[in-house]
Amino acid sequence: MLMKDRVIKLVPRPREESYAKRTESVSRQKVPRAIRYEISAVTRYRIRGEKEWHEGVMKNMSISGVLISTPFVLPLEAVIEMRFSLPIHLTGGESAAEVLCRGSVVRSWERGVPGDGAMVAARITHSRFLRQEK
Repeated sequence: MLMKDRVIKLVPRPREESYAKRTESVSRQKVPRAIRYEISAVTRYRIRGEKEWHEGVMKNMSISGVLISTPFVLPLEAVIEMRFSLPIHLTGGESAAEVLCRGSVVRSWERGVPGDGAMVAARITHSRFLRQEK
C-alpha cells in the first residue's frame, strides 16, 4: 500500500476546565462575612500563659473575631486571651455582660504614625460569659 504525503494539522483537543480556572472561580465567589459591630470598648488581653494583662481598645467585633487597637504589634498565630464588657445595647439586658475569650492573632500591623500603636485582628476560638456578682 502506497502512502501519499499528507499534512496533518494538530489541533489541541478541548479539555475540561483547568484546575487554575476552577480554583479561581471558587475563590471569587462571594462568601458572606460575619456582621461587624462597631464598638469602642476597653479590652484587656494577654498572650496565653502570661500573667500580665495589657489594655487596648476594641474597634469592632463579630461572631468570629475582633479588631483591637493595642500599644504594640502581637506575633501572628499567638494564642491570646481577651476580657471585655459588651455594651448594654448589644446584650439586650439592663447591665453589660462581661466576656472572656480565647483566640489567635491573624493579622497585626503598626499604625501609620510611629509610636501610635498597632492594630491586631484576632479570631475567636472560644468564649464564655463571666458571672457577675450581685
